[in-house]
Amino acid sequence: MNKHHQMPDRGLLRVGAASAILGVVAAVVQSAVDPSYPDDPSEAILRASQSHFLTFSRVLDMTAFLLLLVGVSVITRVFSAGRGSAWARVARTLFVVSAAAGATATMVVGSLPEIARSWAEANPALKPGYVAVYDALDDVTGGVFAVSWAALGLFGIVYAVALSKSDLFSKTLAGISAASGVALVSAIVVGIGFQVPVAFVLLALGLVLSYVVIVASSLKLLRMSGAPKVDASHTSNASSSPAQVAPSV
Repeated sequence: MNKHHQMPDRGLLRVGAASAILGVVAAVVQSAVDPSYPDDPSEAILRASQSHFLTFSRVLDMTAFLLLLVGVSVITRVFSAGRGSAWARVARTLFVVSAAAGATATMVVGSLPEIARSWAEANPALKPGYVAVYDALDDVTGGVFAVSWAALGLFGIVYAVALSKSDLFSKTLAGISAASGVALVSAIVVGIGFQVPVAFVLLALGLVLSYVVIVASSLKLLRMSGAPKVDASHTSNASSSPAQVAPSV
């Protein structure tokens, strides 16, 4: 029986690889331009009312989520019907959860500048209410982003298993993916359970390693899209048993 599985269309591979790489670029740029705000909600809402970078940053964030979702969906299709295919499907589901949670948090954060502008125009007696709403939404988005990062960490671990079972990708890439997943999950556990600064270091490390894995997987897709096609009839004939090709007596 022929165990070879058919690769996705070459054009689809190129689109997926390009989407994933552009998604990583958008995510890196977003991290670079993302404005930082004080922990004090009264100062944070004042800063948000005076800046337009938060809205621009959220647009980049949403763009990155969408591009990465397309890219990872195509990347994991390469495993279909092959070794590691079941693990790749689970990994894709986890990435969808991560992207959905991240996009939800991004949309909530996108409403903060509007609240800040309303706070700036409100009567002094009403301003504490806007500050309370701003602070509450900021806390909610932090929790939703934590869900997104945790799902991304689980994606890294499960995707590492898929990579290790596949003959298409290197075991080194599987190790990097596993390291990214462990770092992200550890960041969430340490950050929520112990609230120590090392959680931020683990989070940054996990995100960087996950970007490395996605870019490396995308480059592999580009190489696969340029590889010559294998004639299915030749493959079928080569895999035929001697009994099947022997002349009848």
